[in-house]
Amino acid sequence: MRSLLTRVCVSFAAMAVSAASAFAADPFTVAGVYVDATGESAIAAQTEAISNGQLRAANMLIERLTPGGQRESAGWQGLDVETAARLIRGMEIANEKRSAGRYLGDITVAFNPAAVQGYLKAQDMLMISSQSSERLVIPVLSGKLASGAHAWGAAWENPALTHALTPMKAVPSGQRLSLTAGAATAGDIAALKAEGARFGARQILVAEARDTGAGISVALKDYNLDTGQARDMGRVSAPDFAAAAMAATARLESDWKQAAITQIDNAVSMEVSVLYRNHSEWQRLQNVINTSAQISDARLDALSKDGALMTITYGGDIGRLANELSFKGVTFEQSEAFGPVIRVAG
Repeated sequence: MRSLLTRVCVSFAAMAVSAASAFAADPFTVAGVYVDATGESAIAAQTEAISNGQLRAANMLIERLTPGGQRESAGWQGLDVETAARLIRGMEIANEKRSAGRYLGDITVAFNPAAVQGYLKAQDMLMISSQSSERLVIPVLSGKLASGAHAWGAAWENPALTHALTPMKAVPSGQRLSLTAGAATAGDIAALKAEGARFGARQILVAEARDTGAGISVALKDYNLDTGQARDMGRVSAPDFAAAAMAATARLESDWKQAAITQIDNAVSMEVSVLYRNHSEWQRLQNVINTSAQISDARLDALSKDGALMTITYGGDIGRLANELSFKGVTFEQSEAFGPVIRVAG
């Protein structure tokens, strides 16, 4: 069971991960930072480029993991080069090009979770490092689905987006969506759920872009396939398609961080009976509870062959919790004999 501390802050188990494995899609990695610098020599240019890139990556990480309002309240002005360097645990370089006095490339920087947490604690800022479930992105442009062959589809293949607090998943290369652009923009939940099942996604973002001539404007609709709920996330604007995908991700991250704070502030704990008829049902119920967006903590208090007593902590809206569980095939009800009960529907 994941505790509230694990889901809102960093799991101490993650601190022991090696630098090599840190490049998996975790929120403490900042990928695809472009570096370009000149110097009196190739070494001088490389040193300048890497140093500047690491600093930008570190500042991007802090912005990812903290609410904007907290940074403003703390008067945070950004990291300096030395502090940024102390937070780093590993780096990869790609697409290197160098000459006698110039160096350019792309760097991916992995940061030490314990060091980052210590820095933010000293700055009196809350660190939010839990990630939402991965979103499948359906990019639409001019009434048509945009594949990876188009700049709008390709923008979502940026590996940096997989490390976000709201990780984005592009349709894998060589595969195609089954639904139409019209079904996506109309919010056909049956068609969206079918696509989610095909690609292993529990959330879908429909990103409908238009080129205004002065830049790219994107309307965002976010769908939670567990609850069937749709949210209009408004519009974002950017100068090009790549920047628009980053702006859309930032919008979702901001909303996710605010929801995490609200859930902490309004958290309610209660005892529930989890009833099952066999081991398979118990495993299914455990999975539903552990992956619930509404449940931030679940503690097992007692266990028998046909039931368990648990204490769950949820965001305070019991109707929303019941609705989410219902879409996962699980009922939440009040019983005279057991009080609040969670069980497989039917």
